[in-house]
Amino acid sequence: MTSPNFTSPKSLKTLCKSLRIKDENTFIAAGCTDLLIHLNQQRLYDYKIIDITHLTELKKIQEQNHTVTIGACVTMTELENSPIIARYFPALKDAAYHLGSKQIRNLATLGGNIANASQSADTLPVLFAYEAELEILDSSGRIRLSKVMDTIEGLGKNTLKKDEVILKIYLKKSAALSAFSKIGARSSVTISKLNACIKLDLTESSTILSASIYLGAVGAKPIQAQLIEKALTGRMLEGLRVDSLSPCIKDQIENAIPTRASKHYKKQAALGVMEDALGKIAALYLGASSEKEGTL
Repeated sequence: MTSPNFTSPKSLKTLCKSLRIKDENTFIAAGCTDLLIHLNQQRLYDYKIIDITHLTELKKIQEQNHTVTIGACVTMTELENSPIIARYFPALKDAAYHLGSKQIRNLATLGGNIANASQSADTLPVLFAYEAELEILDSSGRIRLSKVMDTIEGLGKNTLKKDEVILKIYLKKSAALSAFSKIGARSSVTISKLNACIKLDLTESSTILSASIYLGAVGAKPIQAQLIEKALTGRMLEGLRVDSLSPCIKDQIENAIPTRASKHYKKQAALGVMEDALGKIAALYLGASSEKEGTL
């Protein structure tokens, strides 16, 4: 479908053609859950839309030998229900499930959540922890790769050029266990006041070999929680109590936002999300151990 203010490309070639005439009042549309809010807030009435939801290659989750490819138009509901995502990236499944209401998850896309670059975006800490890469197309048909963490500036800003669009997200398969947790104003259907992804590589005896932890809604973009990572490395997951990590968790928040009044709330919130995420990983570990032993 094409009109002066709306195009819906069916191929990458026609998408490139649309990108060549894109201006500051032309917006890429996928789920539109963030775009409609932006248009209303900015009181924009004269705008153009490039709808990419009819590009079938952007709506697939595909497994390769060492990677998983997720199309930019894959929805949160599809991520939540994908056995591939559940197997290799449990935190991403969890983050998708906790993003808004069921109606929003049916529409909201992974590419849109990335491009919107909100400081409280639920999928970003997970994508940072897994060092996800983006496949980005420009109007000339050139494709480049960029890590998600290098593309996000935060506070609604990214490094995408005017004539660029995210096509796919690449994640390396991992045997690590991971979990996502968030705290908002309500228990569900809420914007995160603080969220976190914990990704742990474990030995068979539950010793933590390495940790990758990112906190969202603390800075403009997710921050790496290096103090917490260091405190966890070498510890046993089994029997681990989050209160033993309390000093480094609070120091992590203090270092990130030393002058913000919200730091006192976020220190307590960080303790909560860490406890919740570690509990989820412990449950995953017990489940994986039971499968290896052939037990229920």
